[in-house]
Formats: sequence, C-alpha cells, structure tokens
Amino acid sequence: MLSKEDKDADTLPEITECYGECGVNLEKIVRRIIKYVPPDTLRGLREIRISGRDPDNMAFGCYYKKDRKIELFAEDIIGWQPWLLKKTYIFPYLSTGLALGHEIDHHVKRNDGRSDKEKSAENNALKYVYPSFGPFKPVAKLLFLLLRRFFNARKTI
Repeated sequence: MLSKEDKDADTLPEITECYGECGVNLEKIVRRIIKYVPPDTLRGLREIRISGRDPDNMAFGCYYKKDRKIELFAEDIIGWQPWLLKKTYIFPYLSTGLALGHEIDHHVKRNDGRSDKEKSAENNALKYVYPSFGPFKPVAKLLFLLLRRFFNARKTI
C-alpha cells in the first residue's frame, strides 16, 4: 500500500497567497519555477505559502519540516526593490527564485543530519530555479551572483 507521500509524488504543492499588493505576481513566478523542478524533489511538499513579512524580520522564507510547507515572505523578498526593478520581472523572479530554491533545498535535505543545512541551501538555491530560465540562463547566472552578494550583505546587517 502506498503512503500519502508516495501518492502525492506527481502532485505539485498547493500555492496559497496571503499578502498585500506588492506590484508583482509572485504566485505566477512560484508556479513557473516549480513546474521545472523534478517531481522527486518536490515529493511530500504540501504547500508553498506566500505571505507578507517575516514576523521576526530575519528571513526571506521558511521551511516547516513537520508540516512539509514552505513559506515565502513577499515584503522581505521584493519589498526593497524600486518599482523600476519590479517592472523588469527578472529581479523579482531571481530574488523569489533564490528564496524558494533555498527552502526547497531544506525540504530535500530535511532528513540529512550529516550536512550543514544552511550552507547547502545557500549553495544549491539556484540549482532548483535555473531550469526555469530557458534562454535567459547566462544572464540569470550573472544576476544570481550579484543578488547572492546583496542577500549575504543584508544578513550581516
């Protein structure tokens, strides 16, 4: 008999939204990214919730192992971006993708007690997002390196 997790193997996680107007359709971005993530990677992930702001003001997203849920904080991910950057689509896409990829890696490594989960998630974030870039992969890789520097600098503030 198949477990619930095995039955849901080919089912994409539910995407729920609970945030105010931010000028970007994050649900569309998240849906596009997970469309290109291998199904085995998402196995058992039940929900990706997009909410407003991290109440502790410490993260762009969070993985809840017990609930098998990812929460992305829209204001923390793209709230800092001026309207012009938001209109380019690539900046919101990359910053959302980096946060989502980071949390997907936490989901993938949820039972791996041997590795440094944060270091792994930081190093592997782009791996889950990169396939969704299509012909823009080279540009995306360059922007990723720039955004990684920004995110790492922001963490130390």
